[in-house]
Amino acid sequence: MSKVKLVMYLDYGCQKREMTVAYAPGGQTCYSDRSRTIEPKPMIRIANRMLLESGFKVGSRVSIEYGRHIITVRKLQNHEHNNIQAPSPLTNPTRAASAVAA
Repeated sequence: MSKVKLVMYLDYGCQKREMTVAYAPGGQTCYSDRSRTIEPKPMIRIANRMLLESGFKVGSRVSIEYGRHIITVRKLQNHEHNNIQAPSPLTNPTRAASAVAA
């Protein structure tokens, strides 16, 4: 089976802004799996009236999806929840089985 990738760029007919990816404050760095090097931590800061006009008020819950060369930010509706699961402690099935046997 071939791997087919569909990419669709949506135009909402709204204002667009060009921005520059900046350095994160504090001179922080992170490891890049792609280039296998330590890179400066990048940051995109979005703080403007267009957020408010687009329905993103302070306290709004958002979903952020990262893809190759694209980031999608979407406001979550009241009935939606973020599908990111909280980390849960791992159980040791061998230990659990031995506790039941004892």
